[in-house]
Amino acid sequence: MKINMKVLLLEIKNFLLGKTVLIGAISLLLFGLYSFYHGNQVIGRQQKIIASVPGVQKHHLQEIVEHGTGKMVGTTAYYPFFYTTNPASPWAKFSIGQRDVNPFTLKVKMLAIEGQLYDSELTNPLTLLVGNLDASFVFIFLFPLLIIAFTYNVLSEEQENGVWKIVRTTSDSIGAAIAGKLLVRLAVILVTTLLVFLAAVIALKLPFSQPTFQLLLVVLLYVLFWFTVSVLIIAFGKSSSFNATTLVCIWIFLAILFPGVANIAVNNSIPVPEAAETAIRQREGYHAKWDQPKKPTMEKFYAVYPQYRKYPIPEDKYSPGWYYAMQFSGDLESTNSSEKLFEKLTLRQTLSERIASFNPVIAAQQSLNKVANTDLSSHIRYLQSVKAHHRQIREYFYPFIFEDTPTESINWAGYPAYRPNQYMQEPVRGGMIAILIWAAGSLIAALILFKRNFIKIKDIQNA
Repeated sequence: MKINMKVLLLEIKNFLLGKTVLIGAISLLLFGLYSFYHGNQVIGRQQKIIASVPGVQKHHLQEIVEHGTGKMVGTTAYYPFFYTTNPASPWAKFSIGQRDVNPFTLKVKMLAIEGQLYDSELTNPLTLLVGNLDASFVFIFLFPLLIIAFTYNVLSEEQENGVWKIVRTTSDSIGAAIAGKLLVRLAVILVTTLLVFLAAVIALKLPFSQPTFQLLLVVLLYVLFWFTVSVLIIAFGKSSSFNATTLVCIWIFLAILFPGVANIAVNNSIPVPEAAETAIRQREGYHAKWDQPKKPTMEKFYAVYPQYRKYPIPEDKYSPGWYYAMQFSGDLESTNSSEKLFEKLTLRQTLSERIASFNPVIAAQQSLNKVANTDLSSHIRYLQSVKAHHRQIREYFYPFIFEDTPTESINWAGYPAYRPNQYMQEPVRGGMIAILIWAAGSLIAALILFKRNFIKIKDIQNA
């Protein structure tokens, strides 16, 4: 199959001079510019807040110590907050994911931790598919529409105005003629994709490293998928209106309807009542202890921290040591619910990834969020790090509490510093393979249809 260069150059000229290319390119550029601005604004605002946390923490503790001077640590330790942060990765500006709905800073007290963690709903990743107009939104949702606009009438328009009959009878290879038309559009689409992505790299200051190239690879595979879907519909040989309507319906189904139905399926198959249950059990776990003997509560505490058994806990009056042991007991009461919660959230993430195998739109969005560390898994890691930090704080202050140390006698800034999670490179191979398989399947089906609806007709006429 040899493509005539003169015909190809003429096709390029005619396509590039068309209004569709100009309007599509300008529209996408405007949306792209806004998406870069939006990504910078959202993540920039979060980074500014995170940067202010050390100063806020220092000032807060100074005020606590001033008000607590002359009192025991056990009394003062009730009041201070200890701040934690979940810094954004350099790629979060490209794909904001769940960072705008999940807290990126949490402050915790010495009190029971479980009731302090869940300030927002731990959302199913499928429910957030249509979200911020960030760079990932432009590529995931708007580029398919551009591809549809570029390709829906590539053959049907010439069929409808009678030009295709001339092409069909004069062309030496009908396959080469079709391939030339499609390759011109594919080249323009790929060049547009690369230019917009390069603009994103510059505007969002993405580092030239492996995650950035992973983003590019996901985007390119996704664009190729939608191009092959368009080619598949074109191969049926129907009218322009049929092609446009069918492609838009496919886009609505894959981008909007499918995720909505999948979200209902995931919520019903893996309900997560444990978030509320964990907080309730934790509260009940320590509130009930006010009316109970102190010894059972202390025995639960001593089972984990036997070194504090040597400090006497009076049975007939309030004791700071008993109070914080009671808080710890509340956490113990809710341990089972807490573990189930995180297990179910992990199961939801796993099920969502399986569902993504049947929908390249979800697969692409999840892959971009994984690269950016803005998915549910990343937030779960943050919550787990907060719990670990809370334990470090408790264990730092316990000796001072049980020894009745005066507030002003200890170093309130000496507790173990919170160490934010580092960037984790999550595997995205599964999502990319799913997109590639769907693209390859669409292309194979398109080639079969082209052979049946276009090429064989030419062969019959020549015979």
